[in-house]
Amino acid sequence: MRINVLNELRQPVGTATVFDLAEPAIRLEDIDISSLSGALTLVRTNRGLLATLKASAIASENCARCLIPTDCAVPIEFEEEFIPVLDASTARRIRVSNSDDGFRIGPDFMLDLGESLRQYMLMLEPQKPLCRPDCVGLCPSCGADLNVLSCGCTPTFDERWGVLAGLDANIKEGS
Repeated sequence: MRINVLNELRQPVGTATVFDLAEPAIRLEDIDISSLSGALTLVRTNRGLLATLKASAIASENCARCLIPTDCAVPIEFEEEFIPVLDASTARRIRVSNSDDGFRIGPDFMLDLGESLRQYMLMLEPQKPLCRPDCVGLCPSCGADLNVLSCGCTPTFDERWGVLAGLDANIKEGS
């Protein structure tokens, strides 16, 4: 997602511009976003632009239990500073210290939200997405989708957990 911000960089400090976002599909390295909608506010700072994004994304994931593709709604809110490498009025290179951790606006004055969006999506997307809350998953023996059919496999019991099974029986008896 790239936005030309040359006009915004020529504005006085404190000037705000709001962009409505409605992106149908975005591919960010290891993340597929099937839709993104929301608002991006750019505020001119003394060093560059402060970008505030409030949006909702639909990320394409696989269910952690049954592995079928599923869409996850991810609310995104972030605030990041973007610093230009060239002065918007003179086109001279701006000295930026290496300690500045902000994102850069390249010499073409295009603000690229891709990397910041990718980083926040990685933090905000669910670690174990589910197709539905009551998903049963796959049979560990035959791999059948237990949401669709019962496979008839007998559950295996690991003898190492036998002591805990006895503990469960004691708790149910109340002793």
